[in-house]
Amino acid sequence: MRQITLLTIALMFISARLFGQTYNFSALDKLLQDSVAKISGTGGGYTLILIKDGREIYNKTFTAPNRMYSADRPVPIASASKWLSAGVIMGMVDDGTWKLDDSVGKFLSYATGDKARMTVRQMFSMTSGIREEGGSVDDEILRNSTITLDSAVRAILALPLATTPGSSMAYGGRGMHVAGRCAEVASKIALPSGDAWDTLFARYVARPLGMRFTFFANANNPGVAGSIVSSANEYKNYLQMLLNGGVWNGRRILSQSIINEMKLDQTRGAPILYSPYAVLAPFIPGIDRNTRYALGHWREVVDARSNEVLESSSQGAFGFSPWIDWRRNLVGVFSVQSQLVTVEPTYLRMKQLIRTALDAATSVQSTDDAPFRISPNPANEMLHIEGAEGASILTLTNVLGQTVMTLRDVQSPTILDVSSLPSGIYFLRIHTHQATQIQPLRVMR
Repeated sequence: MRQITLLTIALMFISARLFGQTYNFSALDKLLQDSVAKISGTGGGYTLILIKDGREIYNKTFTAPNRMYSADRPVPIASASKWLSAGVIMGMVDDGTWKLDDSVGKFLSYATGDKARMTVRQMFSMTSGIREEGGSVDDEILRNSTITLDSAVRAILALPLATTPGSSMAYGGRGMHVAGRCAEVASKIALPSGDAWDTLFARYVARPLGMRFTFFANANNPGVAGSIVSSANEYKNYLQMLLNGGVWNGRRILSQSIINEMKLDQTRGAPILYSPYAVLAPFIPGIDRNTRYALGHWREVVDARSNEVLESSSQGAFGFSPWIDWRRNLVGVFSVQSQLVTVEPTYLRMKQLIRTALDAATSVQSTDDAPFRISPNPANEMLHIEGAEGASILTLTNVLGQTVMTLRDVQSPTILDVSSLPSGIYFLRIHTHQATQIQPLRVMR
């Protein structure tokens, strides 16, 4: 046991030395500094936080003259609320309170006809058939602070549907609002409507993730899809939890299977009646008008062959932009209080510069004296090894020092199948008669 502990410490030291990568963000700095006058908006500035491989690699604030802003500043995040609210919905699925395909009629007796047949899944993927207003910032029902969540939902369900449930996709907040009231009923929390949703949010999201200053602006009629106030420093916790496979500070918040479900295209090919991507596409190059919705967030970048989501996002009307780059193991939060249409060109260019900086600096570096070459690194399926001929044995160990693969009679080139290994850091050891060479490797899914 002591040997394993010492080996673990040694490997952690090597990992920290080899993976403490630095990145050239000079072009990103220039873009954000040059954009202040154009996009800082009513907030007077903005903050960008980037976390890669669990390590903060960027945290900078840019402000207009004589203005203040910070990563701790709470701002209205509008539709970025949707991703956080999905944490409540999916947490309730995870603990067995309800199922994604439960219908509204199971919880709300006043829902009739097709409205009673709408499912939780449809309401959180913009395919419920409800006539949406395109958002929640100016929606007269969702923004009405004089009524309760239940009263708002009754008003929504009194309106005719735009289409039958599941037959179209239309972006907005009303479907999620109805789901929020259903969640209150399903939870059986003995509190007034509105208070019950706030309690669910605290239970499943805010409290376990240490988001002490993230809250819904409307107490009686909390805008499930668009009225949260939060900061970059708190929102990042939620994203990192998702990227960690549902774990935060050693505590499991969501299961991996639930996160996998959240990432899937839930629109199921339904025609898009309205989408902000379709609206912005003619004016802003780089936007895909056919971007599809998952659960609480957009599938912003997708692998064309596998249909796997590579980047997820949930931007708000005021420009607050959280995202996860699943491929690069990156969390990003751009906190700003402006207008999305103004921020969007800078957001797209910013992400392009971030990708370039990350890809230019290999996230896993080789030791300078390693006589062999491995590629690709990070690896996904097959690992190619060159220059290892003459080695007596090749072993692959995880960060606990446990051997996960062994190969004898090594040839060059050699191919290792790592497709069955979990994502993480490994160490490739080439044993020769003279010495043992160690090469760090990252496996990413």
